[in-house]
Amino acid sequence: MVLDREQRSRIRKAILACRRVLTEGFDQQLRYYGFLPDRIVNVPLERQEVQRRLREAVGREAASFQEARKRYLQHTVFTFLNRMLALRMAEANGLVTETVVTRPEYGGYSRRERDLADECPELAAQTGKLQQKALELALSEMQQTMHDHLLFRDRSPYTVLMPELSAYHRVREILMQLPEEVWHEFELLGWAYQFFNSEERREIRQRLRRNPEADDIPPLNQFYTVDWIVRALVENTLGRLWLEMHPDSPLRGKLAYLVPVRNGFRPPGIPLSVEEIKVLDPACGSGHFLLGAFDLLFAMWREERPDLPAWRIPALILEHNLYGVDVDLRACQIAATALWFKARTTFERLKGDNPAARFEPRRINIVCADIRFVDSDRRSRFLQQFAHDPDLRRIVEQTLQACEDAFEIGSLLRIRQPFEHLFRERKKRVNEVRYKQEELQLFVVREEQLSLDDVPVAVPKELTVVEIVDCIKEFVRRASEAQDMGSLLFGLDAEYAVQLVDVLTDCYDVVLMNPPYGAMPPRCKEYARKHYPRTHSDYYAAFIEQAVDLCREGGYVGALTGRTFLFLRSFQKLREEILRWEALPEVVWDLGFNVLDEATARYAAFTLRKRHPGDGVDWENHPVTFFRLTDWDWDEKRIKFEEALSSMKSSEVV
Repeated sequence: MVLDREQRSRIRKAILACRRVLTEGFDQQLRYYGFLPDRIVNVPLERQEVQRRLREAVGREAASFQEARKRYLQHTVFTFLNRMLALRMAEANGLVTETVVTRPEYGGYSRRERDLADECPELAAQTGKLQQKALELALSEMQQTMHDHLLFRDRSPYTVLMPELSAYHRVREILMQLPEEVWHEFELLGWAYQFFNSEERREIRQRLRRNPEADDIPPLNQFYTVDWIVRALVENTLGRLWLEMHPDSPLRGKLAYLVPVRNGFRPPGIPLSVEEIKVLDPACGSGHFLLGAFDLLFAMWREERPDLPAWRIPALILEHNLYGVDVDLRACQIAATALWFKARTTFERLKGDNPAARFEPRRINIVCADIRFVDSDRRSRFLQQFAHDPDLRRIVEQTLQACEDAFEIGSLLRIRQPFEHLFRERKKRVNEVRYKQEELQLFVVREEQLSLDDVPVAVPKELTVVEIVDCIKEFVRRASEAQDMGSLLFGLDAEYAVQLVDVLTDCYDVVLMNPPYGAMPPRCKEYARKHYPRTHSDYYAAFIEQAVDLCREGGYVGALTGRTFLFLRSFQKLREEILRWEALPEVVWDLGFNVLDEATARYAAFTLRKRHPGDGVDWENHPVTFFRLTDWDWDEKRIKFEEALSSMKSSEVV
């Protein structure tokens, strides 16, 4: 089921109501701990420890106190609301004991509160403490269930405060008014993010003409890509790639949106196993493209690996196939959560009565680029951990330096080539590499490397990243034990930076995206002028260039962007250089207005094929299939596309 307009309208009202309740509640909490709107004031001794932690957390957000407080308040509100949405969704899908929903048969309590009152009679007479304890237990259970990922990290700076019970009660009431069926649709999380930003987006549009700030970009550009466009782009990139490698695959009959192409492009001829296929969304938002790719990847795993128990596949897809980056932590929280739910519920459906079945993905590859290093002294102490390995220290030092402005630049960081060189330079003795490979089982070292006896060899990038992340986690653990919030935040930012470098130094078989468009924030614009001289005139054009660069030879890019690149002179170099010599268009959907809820731009969707020296294609004779859908509104575009595609396929059969 896809959420219809009436359901989305109800979700919008609920999310905005929750935002108002939580904003007021957390604002009062900040005031209680001395954070007035314009200054910090002294508080009694019993509040000073929390105030100290808040000073570090709020101070990281921005140079201006008022802006920092506003930003921290917004992120705290959304993190708690995200947690409530995830908890309610987990309840509805039978993954945790009900905590948000209250029922008459439990005396007006939730199931968890009723059970807790039975276990601890002393809490039964203290309703407030009972509800608070039940919520704490539920959040702790979600943290363990979701393996301490972005949303349920116990050390997040945005969980220093908890709302008053009155605010918590009101949020529960609002969420309980939503119909049960919407909690089984994981796209609800993406719509929640879009609707959370609705009023803010309207305010930004009213005051903004050019030069947006970094924090303006997510609200201006976070629109949930409609399902049929996601499906069309996924099937004509990932699906087509699979069919080229497996011409007789039964999946061919299931790809209803696959557009016939006859362009003579010769693939590189490099065989790929399903485990090796990597799909990236460099502006992932709430993860809709990655969710759209999940089901197709699942079918591909089943086809290639019939030896695997089906229940193992969902976790393997999260670990090996899907990657996403976004500059907005809130979006990353939702994307990772939605993917986890998608995989976990698939696992639950497939495990049957097998007592050995476990859902334990070792990682979810959603990376947050909201990195803000603010303390040079902590940087020095942090780097001391790597003094024993100069090559490793050099990589970490360059990582911190490269990511200093990542909160504005995000996936547009051009770092693959210099970091490839740094990774290649690092060497270890074969026995050390072999031991770590066996211990981690996260990557493959070539046999020819391991046959060299105990001599220095280049360390696989995966091992280097794991070693750095292990050191960071130890640094964060010590900071947490010492209640050193500043060091803790530096460590978390360093972990984000390493993950970002890891993702942006790789190559992908498919890149799918709905990137930001329009003007860039100042630092991003300055960076783009230097690193994207051909495409810096528009955000989405630079993303197209980066997507092509991150794509493997013979791979695919699928994107929904503004349509201005089709004809405006300012995009001439994009058309004449990148879309001729680097990646050739295959299918274009000219969509126009009325594509995304609350969006005012005119759009186009398209797929590109990354060129390589032996592709055998002359761009002048390269056919491109166009669907002109500008004359129709909203869902009529889908209907007209389906009619045109059906006609094409009928003609092909004849």
